[in-house]
Amino acid sequence: VVVPVAFCTALLCIGLICFIIFTFIDRAFDKQLDAAKLPDAPAEEEFKLSDVKNIFSSKLFWIVAMLCVLYYSAIFPFQRYAANMLQCNLGIDATTASDIFRWFPIGAAALTPLLGIYLDVKGKGATMLIVGAVLMIMCHCTFALLLPAFPSKALAFSAIIVLGISFSLVPAALWPSVPKIMDERFLGSAYSLIFWVQNIGLCLFPILIGKVLTASNPGVDNPMEYNYTNPMLLFASLGVLALFFGIWLKVLDSKKHYGLEKPNIVSNTEEKVFESEGETFE
Repeated sequence: VVVPVAFCTALLCIGLICFIIFTFIDRAFDKQLDAAKLPDAPAEEEFKLSDVKNIFSSKLFWIVAMLCVLYYSAIFPFQRYAANMLQCNLGIDATTASDIFRWFPIGAAALTPLLGIYLDVKGKGATMLIVGAVLMIMCHCTFALLLPAFPSKALAFSAIIVLGISFSLVPAALWPSVPKIMDERFLGSAYSLIFWVQNIGLCLFPILIGKVLTASNPGVDNPMEYNYTNPMLLFASLGVLALFFGIWLKVLDSKKHYGLEKPNIVSNTEEKVFESEGETFE
């Protein structure tokens, strides 16, 4: 593992260098903004601890946070088991299984910019969240029920591609929706708290998946003979819960008009008003 670890370390070093460069550029930009401010411009309201309480009391925040933790918990832990699941169901070696699964991130990387453009121009963010959750449910049900009964590389490859499409749809629509439902001065805190909730889920769900896998294979010592039906159904159940929150969010958007279905690109003269639980954010 020395070479892969060294390669990842090099990538992290490049990322660190980019961050340091960005920090200097950001400081210079802040100075330009300060110099361009009008003398009578109102000062920005500073962060207060009570802002966190306001965020946690928001129903919309918890809907988006639960969407995030449920969806990503059905994706990232799945990546840990995907190659072995393909080996067990298809009877292939690790290299072939990894070669099939690599199309998941490749497909997502190729499609995400196109979906981002569509979201900017056409909108339909809430609908994209729902479609992404449905596709994820279909894929995990395929891995749980169809692939063991009909072991086919073509079927596995198709499900991996569709899962990549799902992974493009949900993040592309999820993160731009946060500024539409949260007050601008809470935005940084809202994003950080959503990631906080997400990481709690990513901490706990791998343990749960491991326990379900162990309980589903009593007495099985060979990892190439594991039965992945129950773990895949558990991943699918997370998708069902994510679908519920996606539908809930779209229903609230249709009632309160947050603009989740509207394009992100709007004219400078267009006024966007978002009503949230008795409060109006402009």
